[in-house]
Amino acid sequence: MLREARVYDKSEVYQLWKQSYPTLDRNYLNFYFKHLFDSGVCLIEEKDQKIVSSLQMNRHVLHFHGRKLVCGFLCGVSTSPDYRRRGYMRKLTESMLDEAAHTHLITLMPAFQPRLYEPFGFHTIYYQKQYMIKKEELNKVTIQNVSYSAELKELLEVYQKFTSRFDGFYERTLDSYEMMQKELVATQKQMVIYRDENKEVKGYLIFGMKNGEVHVEEAIYLDSIVLLRMLKCAIGKAEEIFINVSPSEKLEKLFPLAIPKKNSYIMAHINNYELFNKLFCCDISSVKEAFALLHKPLWIHETY
Repeated sequence: MLREARVYDKSEVYQLWKQSYPTLDRNYLNFYFKHLFDSGVCLIEEKDQKIVSSLQMNRHVLHFHGRKLVCGFLCGVSTSPDYRRRGYMRKLTESMLDEAAHTHLITLMPAFQPRLYEPFGFHTIYYQKQYMIKKEELNKVTIQNVSYSAELKELLEVYQKFTSRFDGFYERTLDSYEMMQKELVATQKQMVIYRDENKEVKGYLIFGMKNGEVHVEEAIYLDSIVLLRMLKCAIGKAEEIFINVSPSEKLEKLFPLAIPKKNSYIMAHINNYELFNKLFCCDISSVKEAFALLHKPLWIHETY
């Protein structure tokens, strides 16, 4: 039986996620279910008096072609191993997209398995580049003006300045950054801040350890000096640091020895082409055509 999840289903859905994503950081999983999980936007499939499959649809405000659009983000695709290949995920996905057609124009989802979701009308629209930067490439860089704290308002303001050159990013608020700080504590990640001579925040870097390596989770910076100095601080005693950025961020200009690795990151689905064409005064019939309307490069960071 397919139905919306209820509050009392939370612990069972948690166990299903835990089973479906064995490599997902447990601290993050606990954080998500404590602060972000909403049973009201979760569909489940019940069989044999237990939840065997679930799918979550989170909603955000997306900057798209000069407008702010409510968009959906599909996540938490999970089915119990004993019940896979029975069509439950197809049933949940189709039901979720049918509902989305009446509530918002665009649905996004992680591009972990593109071939599985292309038949539903999803198309990969965003890639990330991962750079591995060796410590010696930062030898001549100092950590001058780098610190570890900032007001939420300062973080929001520098985010807004950074994303003004892009499209496709989420609208953030002070509440977004308050939640981000809770996530940093829960997942044992760190943030470094860069301030200029006037004490104005010009960037921040969120990073943490994965399998003994330093990985940058988010890099917001207004110029290359800001990024270099924050990376120098974040790398610490490690021999290298990994950073994921958008396709338009050409870090090879700063690090000629770093060869970027391209990774699929986000897929998109247009929920109502007729309404989309009316809103943007166009005549498109594919996701690729829809995102080709954008005049600025994409920057999409969130994964929920």
